[in-house]
Amino acid sequence: MRCSCCQTILIRNYTLREIFITGSFRCFHCEKYFSKIDPASACAGCGRPDISGLCHDCQQWEKEVGFVLNNKALFSYTEGFKEWITAYKFKGDYRLRGAFATELQQSLKAYRQYIICPMPLSAERFSSRGFNQVSGCLDMTGCSRQLLLGRQETPPQSEKTRVARLNMPQVFYLIQPAEKIRNQKVLLVDDVYTTGRTLLHGAELLYKNGAKVVNSLTFAR
Repeated sequence: MRCSCCQTILIRNYTLREIFITGSFRCFHCEKYFSKIDPASACAGCGRPDISGLCHDCQQWEKEVGFVLNNKALFSYTEGFKEWITAYKFKGDYRLRGAFATELQQSLKAYRQYIICPMPLSAERFSSRGFNQVSGCLDMTGCSRQLLLGRQETPPQSEKTRVARLNMPQVFYLIQPAEKIRNQKVLLVDDVYTTGRTLLHGAELLYKNGAKVVNSLTFAR
């Protein structure tokens, strides 16, 4: 058996129970990259850990856009997670897409009645990167998904200041007929929740076109 993150061979012998029930198999080195967030003690709006109720940012978003995303985040955005996402997303090590497949699969079970929609890349970004980092991780879970949104080309979010992110104009457009969205529940899936502006833009567009509920799930917060 290999580490689901770095692909090195794992020496330990696992029981059948561990193979079918426990989380993704990561070696000791890779396990430190991922610090799980307990949703019971996280912000109900964005998933920020160790918050009761809504954090200040989510209270502000609720006043501004009229809703919160009820985002669930799997892991804290630690230096370890940053190291993983740099290797996977920016350096293009596609083998790393299965690093937390089991945790992601378990979380998606709560959204069986939802259309699972990965957040899109622009055509230019997809061409240069060669893959959508969110779709790559979702592929490892075997879940069905549907791309509902397209994205205009903009400078990378990682290069923007917080103020620039918060002031980002709408960058999404529908690539499916509105009839496919009307009265549907949609789960937007992204890699990292930072300010929430990107996900909220996606949700605003879906609500405007008749979606019944829009929630989100991110790999990190």
